Amino acid sequence: MQAFIRISYLLSGGSKLLNFRGQLMKRSFTSTSIARDATAQESSSSTKIGTSVQPTRKPIGGFRGGLIGFLVGLTVAGGAGYHYLFDEYNTASKLLLSSVEELQKSTNKVRDYTQKIERIELELKALQMSAATIDQIKELRSEDSLHIEDLELKARINGIEQDVQAGIKKVK
Repeated sequence: MQAFIRISYLLSGGSKLLNFRGQLMKRSFTSTSIARDATAQESSSSTKIGTSVQPTRKPIGGFRGGLIGFLVGLTVAGGAGYHYLFDEYNTASKLLLSSVEELQKSTNKVRDYTQKIERIELELKALQMSAATIDQIKELRSEDSLHIEDLELKARINGIEQDVQAGIKKVK
């Protein structure tokens, strides 16, 4: 049945196809504008077979198309802006975190230094309490000078005693 439909279609359209082919063969290539206009009128007036009719597309309204384009552009720009801001936020938070860590390290160093200073101050106070004052040193020097005089005197007395004993031994 399908073969019969195809054959009848080809037979009914065959004469039209031959007529179309004849028009193509009849066309000559000329450079004059009159001949070109005449062939153009013939081809437009005759029925064109073999060309398919494409359905016409409904154009989208300018307002709807503009609105959709605006919304798509707004979405893309918003997404790109969000991505940029998010990256900037991450960078800023990392910098802030690193500066906080550096601040913590420096405060730890300052705390250690203050503890060292406090220990040194305590040691200094202890040394001041155990150290002699200038008056005490003068007093010791005066006592030392007395001791030195005593020692010199004892040394002389000892020397005299030895001389006396040496003289007694000679006399005996």
